Amino acid sequence: MEAEKKKLIPKSALIKAALNWENWVQTCYNYERMMGQSVVMTFLPVVKHLYPDNKEKQIDVLTRESEFFNVHTEFGSCILGMAISLEEDKAQGADIPNEFITNLKTSLMGPLAGVGDTIYQGVLIPILLALCIDITRAGNGNIWGAILYAVLMIAISYGLSIGNFMFGYNAGGDAIMDFLEKGILNKLLSAASIMGCMVMGGLIVNYVGIKCGLVINASGTMFNLQESLFDAVLPNILPLGATLGIYGLMSYKKWTSIRIILLIVIVSVIGGFFGILA
Repeated sequence: MEAEKKKLIPKSALIKAALNWENWVQTCYNYERMMGQSVVMTFLPVVKHLYPDNKEKQIDVLTRESEFFNVHTEFGSCILGMAISLEEDKAQGADIPNEFITNLKTSLMGPLAGVGDTIYQGVLIPILLALCIDITRAGNGNIWGAILYAVLMIAISYGLSIGNFMFGYNAGGDAIMDFLEKGILNKLLSAASIMGCMVMGGLIVNYVGIKCGLVINASGTMFNLQESLFDAVLPNILPLGATLGIYGLMSYKKWTSIRIILLIVIVSVIGGFFGILA
């Protein structure tokens, strides 16, 4: 039985590396390397433990890790942990080509960026915002919703980032590739997409307000379109229709947010002036 390899990197250095990633990952973007320089910052606390007496080897590792890299911060941190684990094995004599580490990082960037953006920005943030905005709106001068949101986001971000970083380091590349090959990632994406649609539906009902102001005189009877038709047959259909329309303009027509805002202002003014919108 092969003896377990010695751990060259102390846990304190790993934690510092994980914190470097979470703290500084988005401070130094560029078109050539994107997050590459932040990856170098992540490796700084650990590279001296891999090659304590060989500056050339340290430079070689940092140069290799400075290549193009782009991923979701919290979910993609496991790639950095995995890369550090592979570099540790390589430092102890394992036959791991430099290209293997680079190619493995590159192959994992896209899938983890996709699941991270979907779950984190499409589900987690909207849910927390909805809850905390309701808390803030509950009373005049109530700031606890904003404070709660800030505390929860910081705790969740650091918890996810450091937890995934350590998972990547302890599990290594084989476990992460096995995770992807079993289709678990696709299941997570599907579940997150469904939950995201549910969250968006709830947010539309609560925060998008559009009412029709038209009243039709039918044989002496006043027929209010909003109360008698929309509220009775299709509640909240106008907010939903407006949201889907804006989504279509942004997704398929590639409208910018400025054009969308101007359109909303124009429609609101015209609709209010002629009594179409209440």
